[in-house]
Amino acid sequence: MIEPDWYCSEVIPRLIDVEVLIETDHVLAFRPPTPGFGTEHVIVVPKGHVRSLLELEPGLGAHLLTVVQEVARGVAAEHGGCQVLTTLGDEQHNRHLHLHVAAGKGVARFEF
Repeated sequence: MIEPDWYCSEVIPRLIDVEVLIETDHVLAFRPPTPGFGTEHVIVVPKGHVRSLLELEPGLGAHLLTVVQEVARGVAAEHGGCQVLTTLGDEQHNRHLHLHVAAGKGVARFEF
Protein backbone atom coordinates (compact mmCIF):
# COMPACT_ATOMS: atom_id res chain seq x y z
CA MET A 1 0.00 0.00 0.00
CA ILE A 2 1.37 3.42 -0.97
CA GLU A 3 0.84 5.99 1.76
CA PRO A 4 0.13 9.62 0.95
CA ASP A 5 3.08 11.97 1.45
CA TRP A 6 2.09 15.53 0.61
CA TYR A 7 5.46 16.81 1.82
CA CYS A 8 7.64 14.64 -0.47
CA SER A 9 5.30 14.77 -3.46
CA GLU A 10 4.31 18.47 -3.46
CA VAL A 11 5.89 20.70 -0.79
CA ILE A 12 9.60 19.83 -0.82
CA PRO A 13 9.87 19.80 -4.65
CA ARG A 14 7.88 23.10 -4.63
CA LEU A 15 5.04 21.87 -6.82
CA ILE A 16 2.80 24.04 -4.63
CA ASP A 17 3.48 27.51 -3.36
CA VAL A 18 4.38 27.73 0.34
CA GLU A 19 5.88 30.56 2.35
CA VAL A 20 9.31 29.28 3.41
CA LEU A 21 10.56 30.61 6.75
CA ILE A 22 13.70 28.48 7.16
CA GLU A 23 15.37 26.05 4.81
CA THR A 24 18.54 24.08 5.42
CA ASP A 25 20.02 21.16 3.53
CA HIS A 26 17.91 18.78 5.63
CA VAL A 27 14.91 20.69 7.06
CA LEU A 28 12.13 22.91 5.73
CA ALA A 29 9.93 25.22 7.84
CA PHE A 30 7.00 26.80 6.02
CA ARG A 31 3.52 28.25 6.33
CA PRO A 32 1.05 25.96 4.56
CA PRO A 33 -1.11 27.35 1.74
CA THR A 34 -4.37 26.68 3.63
CA PRO A 35 -5.16 27.54 7.25
CA GLY A 36 -4.55 24.87 9.84
CA PHE A 37 -4.04 25.09 13.56
CA GLY A 38 -4.30 28.59 14.97
CA THR A 39 -3.98 31.97 13.36
CA GLU A 40 -0.23 31.37 13.14
CA HIS A 41 0.72 27.95 11.74
CA VAL A 42 4.16 26.77 10.65
CA ILE A 43 5.05 23.21 9.64
CA VAL A 44 8.58 21.88 10.05
CA VAL A 45 9.64 18.74 8.14
CA PRO A 46 12.78 16.82 7.33
CA LYS A 47 13.43 17.15 3.60
CA GLY A 48 14.32 13.48 3.26
CA HIS A 49 11.54 11.01 3.93
CA VAL A 50 11.16 10.06 7.59
CA ARG A 51 7.90 8.24 8.27
CA SER A 52 7.41 9.32 11.89
CA LEU A 53 9.09 10.54 15.05
CA LEU A 54 9.64 6.90 15.99
CA GLU A 55 11.90 6.45 12.93
CA LEU A 56 13.88 9.69 13.26
CA GLU A 57 17.67 9.31 13.36
CA PRO A 58 19.13 11.20 16.37
CA GLY A 59 21.49 13.45 14.39
CA LEU A 60 18.72 14.64 12.08
CA GLY A 61 16.45 14.91 15.13
CA ALA A 62 18.83 17.38 16.78
CA HIS A 63 18.93 19.49 13.62
CA LEU A 64 15.14 19.33 13.21
CA LEU A 65 14.61 20.46 16.81
CA THR A 66 17.05 23.34 16.35
CA VAL A 67 14.88 24.61 13.48
CA VAL A 68 11.69 24.01 15.50
CA GLN A 69 13.20 26.05 18.37
CA GLU A 70 14.03 28.92 16.05
CA VAL A 71 10.51 28.96 14.62
CA ALA A 72 8.92 28.61 18.07
CA ARG A 73 11.00 31.49 19.48
CA GLY A 74 9.67 33.81 16.80
CA VAL A 75 6.07 32.65 17.11
CA ALA A 76 6.13 32.81 20.92
CA ALA A 77 7.67 36.29 20.85
CA GLU A 78 4.95 37.53 18.51
CA HIS A 79 1.98 35.73 20.11
CA GLY A 80 3.01 35.32 23.75
CA GLY A 81 3.34 31.54 23.42
CA CYS A 82 2.79 28.66 21.04
CA GLN A 83 2.25 24.92 20.78
CA VAL A 84 4.51 22.38 19.10
CA LEU A 85 2.72 19.22 18.03
CA THR A 86 3.37 16.03 16.10
CA THR A 87 1.27 12.90 15.74
CA LEU A 88 2.00 9.18 15.55
CA GLY A 89 0.26 6.03 14.39
CA ASP A 90 -3.42 6.28 13.55
CA GLU A 91 -3.41 9.98 14.52
CA GLN A 92 -0.87 10.76 11.78
CA HIS A 93 -2.78 11.86 8.67
CA ASN A 94 0.36 12.05 6.50
CA ARG A 95 3.10 9.45 6.86
CA HIS A 96 5.95 11.96 6.76
CA LEU A 97 7.22 13.36 10.05
CA HIS A 98 5.96 16.90 10.49
CA LEU A 99 5.82 19.21 13.47
CA HIS A 100 3.27 21.99 13.78
CA VAL A 101 4.18 25.25 15.52
CA ALA A 102 0.90 27.04 16.16
CA ALA A 103 -0.46 30.00 18.10
CA GLY A 104 -3.55 32.16 18.35
CA LYS A 105 -7.20 31.43 17.90
CA GLY A 106 -7.87 27.83 16.93
CA VAL A 107 -5.15 26.00 18.87
CA ALA A 108 -6.16 23.40 21.45
CA ARG A 109 -6.65 24.83 24.92
CA PHE A 110 -6.02 22.58 27.89
CA GLU A 111 -8.14 23.18 30.98
CA PHE A 112 -6.64 22.53 34.40
